[in-house]
Amino acid sequence: MTPVRHHAGRFDRHWLNTLAFTLSLVGLVTLAMGANLAFAATTLATCAVGFGFFYLLFATGAYFGLVMANGLAVYVSLFAFFRDTNFAAASDAAALVAFALPVLAFLAGCFLNRAAIGRALAARHDEVPRHLPPVMRWMPVSLAVGVASFALREWGLSAPQQGQALMACMAVIALFVGLAARDLVVLLIDVATVFEDVAERAHRLVMPMVAFLTYYVLVILLFTCLYRVVEMVTGHGQFRVHGEVRALSFAEALYFSVITMATVGYGDIVPEGAPVRALSAAEVVVGVLLLLFGFREIMQARDIGSRRGRRHGGEHPEKPADGRPD
Repeated sequence: MTPVRHHAGRFDRHWLNTLAFTLSLVGLVTLAMGANLAFAATTLATCAVGFGFFYLLFATGAYFGLVMANGLAVYVSLFAFFRDTNFAAASDAAALVAFALPVLAFLAGCFLNRAAIGRALAARHDEVPRHLPPVMRWMPVSLAVGVASFALREWGLSAPQQGQALMACMAVIALFVGLAARDLVVLLIDVATVFEDVAERAHRLVMPMVAFLTYYVLVILLFTCLYRVVEMVTGHGQFRVHGEVRALSFAEALYFSVITMATVGYGDIVPEGAPVRALSAAEVVVGVLLLLFGFREIMQARDIGSRRGRRHGGEHPEKPADGRPD
């Protein structure tokens, strides 16, 4: 992963975009959780502080920011599950404190170990990771806290006691997160390195995938129209929709064509007439063949792109200094 050079007096717009992505992602998670305004605001503020901290303290690429965004969203989701499952009666104030403890401990651990983390960033930015980092040795601690919390649920704790237990559990996790801060950053670096490598390969496949998607959409629309035409010609409904035989609207026919092409078949719309059953079977076969053909063509385009890259100076073309593809 290529380091980023900070420019005095100017905020890196790519990190600003990544920060906006992070806040949007975490905001979406909190919205889906049904979190109240105080918890959502605290969560977003914590994420913003974490991003600002890393931007000022470490020279990391935008891919590292994307991985960190995903990590924060995962943490929010796991915390919500942890609280709702074992400490549902805990107060919002206790939940806010408990949520912030591991994040603050992580930031403190990063600050105290900033020199070691800086060396790790410099040593690993172009290294493709092949083994799990040492952070995995801390996993048993988190699992032990989780198991203990499930045992606490059986004690019938009152709401204040649940709040105290939640904060105590997260304080233990925060302690080990602070101690493992360097290992956690190394893990994020390794994941960002892999993500950057995958993104570079995916960039070469954009046009083949767009071409394949064009064919895919064309077939879906064709069968959508055929379903409608059959019903118009026969003069009566050819599908059973939620137990009722009737004609499909264009939107329903489009929906049915998509799920048939994808071989999903939820069962909410079922072909009843022989003509549409034949068409459905044909669409499944065409969809499978198109997937096989499309996969082959995309892989062939990837191989051609790789050979061209090697002819123009190496398998991995030079990237800009900020660690992002053009």
